[in-house]
Amino acid sequence: MVADSDSAHRPALSAAACSAVRPARRRQKRRIRRPFTAVLVGFLTLASLIFAPTPSLRPASAQTEMGTASSATTPADTVGITVSPRDSSELSPGQDLLLTVAVHNNTDADIPVGRVDVYLADLALTTRAALDSWLRPSADTNSGDQLVSVPTAGIIPAGAGTTVSVTVPAESVGLTDQNAWGARGIAAILSADDVVRAEGRGTFVWSQGSAITPVALTTILPITTPANATGLITAKALESYTSSVGLLSRQLDAAIDAPTATIAIDPQIIASIRVLGTAAPASALAWLDRLAGASNDIFPLSYADADIAVQAQAGAPTLLAPTSFDPAIDASLFVVPPSTPAPEITTDPTDVPSVTSRTKAQTSPSPTPSPTPTVEPGQTVIPSTSDLLAWNYTSTAIGWPAAGQVARSDLDVFAASGLTTTILSSGNVEQSDVFTPNTAVTLPTGLGLVSDSPLSAAIRAAAEATTDEEWRVNVTEAASLLAIVSAENPDSARTLLVTFDRSSPATATRIGQTLTALDGAAWSTAASLQSALAATPATTVTFQAEAIDGSRVTLARSLLEREGALAEFATILADPVAITAPARLDLLALLDTTWTAQASVWEDQVRASLAASFDLMHAVTVTTRGPIIVVGSKVDLRITLNNALDQAVTVRTEIVPSNGRLVVGETLETIIQPNSAQAVSVPLSAAVGNGDVVLRVTLFTLNGTPLGQPAPIDVSVRADWEGVGATIFAILVIGFFGFGIWRNIVGRRRERAAEASAAAVEPAIPAAEPDV
Repeated sequence: MVADSDSAHRPALSAAACSAVRPARRRQKRRIRRPFTAVLVGFLTLASLIFAPTPSLRPASAQTEMGTASSATTPADTVGITVSPRDSSELSPGQDLLLTVAVHNNTDADIPVGRVDVYLADLALTTRAALDSWLRPSADTNSGDQLVSVPTAGIIPAGAGTTVSVTVPAESVGLTDQNAWGARGIAAILSADDVVRAEGRGTFVWSQGSAITPVALTTILPITTPANATGLITAKALESYTSSVGLLSRQLDAAIDAPTATIAIDPQIIASIRVLGTAAPASALAWLDRLAGASNDIFPLSYADADIAVQAQAGAPTLLAPTSFDPAIDASLFVVPPSTPAPEITTDPTDVPSVTSRTKAQTSPSPTPSPTPTVEPGQTVIPSTSDLLAWNYTSTAIGWPAAGQVARSDLDVFAASGLTTTILSSGNVEQSDVFTPNTAVTLPTGLGLVSDSPLSAAIRAAAEATTDEEWRVNVTEAASLLAIVSAENPDSARTLLVTFDRSSPATATRIGQTLTALDGAAWSTAASLQSALAATPATTVTFQAEAIDGSRVTLARSLLEREGALAEFATILADPVAITAPARLDLLALLDTTWTAQASVWEDQVRASLAASFDLMHAVTVTTRGPIIVVGSKVDLRITLNNALDQAVTVRTEIVPSNGRLVVGETLETIIQPNSAQAVSVPLSAAVGNGDVVLRVTLFTLNGTPLGQPAPIDVSVRADWEGVGATIFAILVIGFFGFGIWRNIVGRRRERAAEASAAAVEPAIPAAEPDV
């Protein structure tokens, strides 16, 4: 389709209207079409393009997911003005153009009585780029041909606003059956005291009843909760979210009211309600029943909406999923009450076909049901992990990563995890054709659905509008975009995909109103998820690999490595699931896609989680004493094993000497009771030689994984002191007894010598002579 060149598309004013608006038109055109100003602006624009850094080499259709949507919000200290169709974005021949012009005076000065001049763009807006340039001009550009001029009702006080209703007669619009149908640009200029105060731009769609090929519009609405660091939503939070004005209630209200909208739900919500058993809030159970009764197509997000792209880029071979909910289940909440029918046995979600529509499920023959076990009143029935996660999904093979952050290798991880369809944003593809392609594209590992970023941005802005005026501006832009797509290649039916943002779901309160308005246009029709999946893949769109910020991937990799270490540590428990299952749920919660909007908070949460797991893995320790002296050939070394967990653990104790002066006995396997200490004795044998030895005491799991760092014990070995002492004692004993014997011998010899001396002296003594 080409732009109109026939003068029939230009408006014609009555003589009275011309005389009233001609001076204003001359002033406006003098203001806009000054040659020197145009040359200067062109030069400055060219200079900025040459010297400014280029933000992206992709076309406009390949920019970020949010894009840029028009808004009625007026910046501070400025005067803002918006113009939009009053009732419908469609205008047919013979109809008056009914407009609403809203003025916002955010300055600190009053605006005197003035006028609002309404203009029609010279040419039809036949391309998406032309529409964007009209609504968001980069310079002071031509506003087109003036249609009418309407005075303002009075002074507009500082900080206040006013609304002006404008009616442009059909003959003044100047469009006829000869003008091609499509989007048209309108502008409103506020002037006061011959000074232009503000200019606003809008659009409408000219439709003269010609044959139109409507664009099929598929919409995906996420149902999620705010990011949290834990893997289950508390009962208190669920009660708040599912109240009549709660977050989840508002999201479900919008999805049920939206024409053929597809729901992408976080399975964490379903599991968090079911795991509470009879303690689940009544409002949460009612909300779950409403979801079950919805006619929308439904597919699951990753648990806790964990970003599947960051999982893949952090090194996960397959995508993560919950392993068990048993540690979170209170058995007393699952007692079968009297006169309650037996619970229905649910199927494992992994057994559900990759794409299963409700229509097919209704027409296909039902499988033979397996016999239901008899459950007696008062019996406790604990649900399994598959029971808590099971749902009648339309498809379980769709992956939705964060916008514009999918790498080539991620697709292999998605496919290995059973996801054959990936939802991409425009930032992950490149387009080689000028025409808008189908949402479906062929990826190296399966099918891709590409969301239309500019269209999604306009519809999101309309759904999040806080005023009727803001809603009209944005819904009209969305309608104009769809009209351009329909008219640019009328012989080709297209299916487009619109996604809503998961980071701010609470603000989208006009989803149903917006989608109903677009579905009512002749050039747009609501389509189901199955229509998008069945659309012919576009041949002019190719996958463009992107990557997540390195710091975020590094932290995510730390979380994955930490989980592996926790799994090894948990083998010391009789029931490792008590540690591994909550750790997996918390890990998934920390990978929630909505954390990307809170980078600094997320980093703090990750570091806190890593620190907590470090403390957990050091809850089993060994206490030693030293230095000690070993003076015997065999001694027993006593050490103390500590268990700060609330569950018994089984560990192996291994003692390794630094040299061969000591020989350590066999490794000990010890059971340590919960929250207690256990003393154990380790036999040591002294080898030949004396010296110092360092014993390194290490605790291991039964699989051989060390628990913490080794605890050193300094030992001084004096292995020969026992032999030396015995020798000295023997010498002393022998010396003592030898000395006694020697002394006895010497004493006897002395006695004998004395006796012999006495016997020899006795004959030599003469006899005494008698007295005379």
